[in-house]
Amino acid sequence: MNKQLRFATLSKYPPYRSGHAKQALWNNTALAALTGAEQHQVTYCGESADPEDEAGPGVQVHHVKEVRGNRRVPDGHLLHAVAAELFRVVLDNDIDVINTYYIDPHAALANRAADALGLLGRRPIVIHSIEGSDVLDSVCEHLGDGSAALLFGDVTRADVLCTVSDYTARQFLAGAEAIGGARLADSLAASIMLRYPGLPPDAFAQPSAQTLGEFRQRTGLRPDSVLISTIGRLEEEKGLDTIVAMAELALERRLGYEFVIAGTGSLAERLLAQAEALPNLAVTPNISSRDAQSLRAATAVGVFPTRVIPGFIETFCVAALEYQALGVPVLAGAIGGVPEATPDARSLVDSGTPATDWLDRVEAIAANRAERSAIAAGFAAKFTSAVSAARLVQLAELAADRPNRGEPLRRPATDDYLAVWRG
Repeated sequence: MNKQLRFATLSKYPPYRSGHAKQALWNNTALAALTGAEQHQVTYCGESADPEDEAGPGVQVHHVKEVRGNRRVPDGHLLHAVAAELFRVVLDNDIDVINTYYIDPHAALANRAADALGLLGRRPIVIHSIEGSDVLDSVCEHLGDGSAALLFGDVTRADVLCTVSDYTARQFLAGAEAIGGARLADSLAASIMLRYPGLPPDAFAQPSAQTLGEFRQRTGLRPDSVLISTIGRLEEEKGLDTIVAMAELALERRLGYEFVIAGTGSLAERLLAQAEALPNLAVTPNISSRDAQSLRAATAVGVFPTRVIPGFIETFCVAALEYQALGVPVLAGAIGGVPEATPDARSLVDSGTPATDWLDRVEAIAANRAERSAIAAGFAAKFTSAVSAARLVQLAELAADRPNRGEPLRRPATDDYLAVWRG
């Protein structure tokens, strides 16, 4: 291995919008700063028009190119092309570690590239990270059809196995027990390493008062209104109908709040139509990174009424963390891994809680905002991309030094990383 570790990260990438796609890019930038070596990212989601999505200094992004496939074997052509690009990037850039975000389908692709590199005596350390939709859509809802078992087989070939939250680890191990009994679950439990998401320095940078004033004017928001907002995918699982209902109730109570829903997704047109009937609700599809930061900073309370739907449950909540990084208190649905992205029970709302109770909780936070803001900022300060990058380097070095290279790295008896959150 190189003294200055070089990572090749296989992940989704903007313009695909998810917390984990952004997290991969943030971590690569932090890895470049930490190691002093150029880092690499392999992706296949196309290129973003937003300059804020560009990789930072020291990070080279490789977009999978169109290659001619075998017309008699059309299925899996993209997967073959991704694995081939990953192989090329590792070989050409003397990569030490392949790091994946989402095990489905990235674990199998990374394993395949690593095996081919092994034939050349160049096999890198492989880190697999279990994220978002891995839990339900790829594992827990496919225990009966056999596809989850194949995914577990891919995962156990990693040198290091990470999860984005404790909740994710518990659900993954429940799936392992359903497939292979307690023996498989216990074996994997000894190897699972927690690696929380981390925000980049820019996420903690407060926009100027002038910038916020210009943002409000440009987007039609009142100069001094109390903003209640959310940013994320405009999809059913985000519970955005609760925010629309809150806006209706706020009008009835004459609270003077303005509500903003921002992001991209299939519900954009429906939400825009609903906003036409509500003078205190604005919907902002395709919000830029710069405007998103202004919206967060101008907000009194961030709201995330996320819910469980078939195929999806929130396994963390990077979007909530981004608000808290600016000292903005949040109120979020108490499902999945969301409690791990919030400081205490006062930031959480039980599943199924009606909009009127959500609005009551928002009013309570707004009335006590100074205290809640300080708590939010202190909590988010622990979640930095520098800490996340250092965790990846630590795990890669431990994996390289472990005596038994035939099985994943086992969790050390003492892990100082966990003390950051549990101390």
